[in-house]
Amino acid sequence: MQWYVIFISLATIGVFGWFALELIGRPIRNFFDLRQAVRDQMISLANVPTPQARETCVTSEQIRQYGADLKNAREAQRILRDLAAQMLAFAESERAACIVMRPFGFDAAAAGRDLIRLANALDRQGTERARFHKNVEAALRLR
Repeated sequence: MQWYVIFISLATIGVFGWFALELIGRPIRNFFDLRQAVRDQMISLANVPTPQARETCVTSEQIRQYGADLKNAREAQRILRDLAAQMLAFAESERAACIVMRPFGFDAAAAGRDLIRLANALDRQGTERARFHKNVEAALRLR
């Protein structure tokens, strides 16, 4: 075979390899950065207390505590909803990367949906909060 055919073949393989890495590699790195941000926020927001029912607050101290707990819960909801929106946007815009990551157990769309559910359950009493937390961990393989 002629030397220039080998050279052109290698150059073509190099260009296609670079293109594949840019098409798949960069979104996968972005996903793992977003996954790390979700992990960090879930750890820092894990101990946000659920506000006591407003009807049961009788002393001024309980009312102040209710206000502080509600404020913290609302801020945690805002943070989780923002991360959920980013995760859902990633799942919609980077379909090729999601297809490549799915066999490894990463599901960005499910993680985004469960982050929204977790955010909605932060200010309510019940066991839903723990269930959605575990669903997000499973979708992002955080354990």
